[in-house]
This record gives sequence, C-alpha cells and structure tokens, in this order.
Amino acid sequence: MLNVLFAVASLVGLVTISAIILSFMEFRKEIRVLNESLRTIEASLSPAIKHFSEAAEEITELIKGVNQIKDDIQTVTGAGRELASEIDKISHLLSSTTLKTRASVEGLKAGLWVAAKVLKANFLKKEAPENEL
Repeated sequence: MLNVLFAVASLVGLVTISAIILSFMEFRKEIRVLNESLRTIEASLSPAIKHFSEAAEEITELIKGVNQIKDDIQTVTGAGRELASEIDKISHLLSSTTLKTRASVEGLKAGLWVAAKVLKANFLKKEAPENEL
C-alpha cells in the first residue's frame, strides 16, 4: 500500500512539476511578446518624444524672446517716463519764465508810460512859458 501511495504521490509530483514547467514556458512566451510590444511602443514613441523635445526647446527660445521684448518694453517705458518728467520740468520752467517775462514787460510798459507822461508834462511846462512871451 505504501508503494501505491508513493507511486500516486510521485505521479502527482510529476504532474505538478510538468504544470509548473508548462506555466513557466507560457510565462516566458508572454514575456517575449511583452518585450516585443514594449520595443514597438518605444520605437513608435521615440519620434514623438524627439518632436516634443524640439518643441519644448522652441518654446523655451520663444519664452526667452518674449522676456527680452518685455524687458525692452520696460526700458522704453522707463525712458518715456523720464522724458515726460523732463518735458514737465521744461514746461514749468517755460511757464515760470513766461510769467516773469510778462511781469517784466508789464513793468517796462508801465515805466515807459510813466516816463512818457513825465516827459510830456515836462515838455508842456517848458513850452508854457515860451507861449506867454
């Protein structure tokens, strides 16, 4: 009976080992198929990855260009502000000079008017005694 049990156990062991070997063989085939699929996917993705990499480089260059333009605009804007400030100062200076000039001209006109009146009055005084003779 022990021999029969040993024979059955051996048979079960052989069947189990055979099933495991067949499973490993099938697993190996599946791994080969999976590796081949991964190689195909990698080959398909390689041009796309290269394209995306080039696009990323172009976008980086574009961003650098945009940043340079932004810096240039900020520089021009700053220069424009400085120019506006200088123009404002010149405008105030011209306004001040104009007011001073007008005041001087008005003072000169008033002085000339008074001088003309004084000369006229003096001239009339000098002429009056001569007319009496």
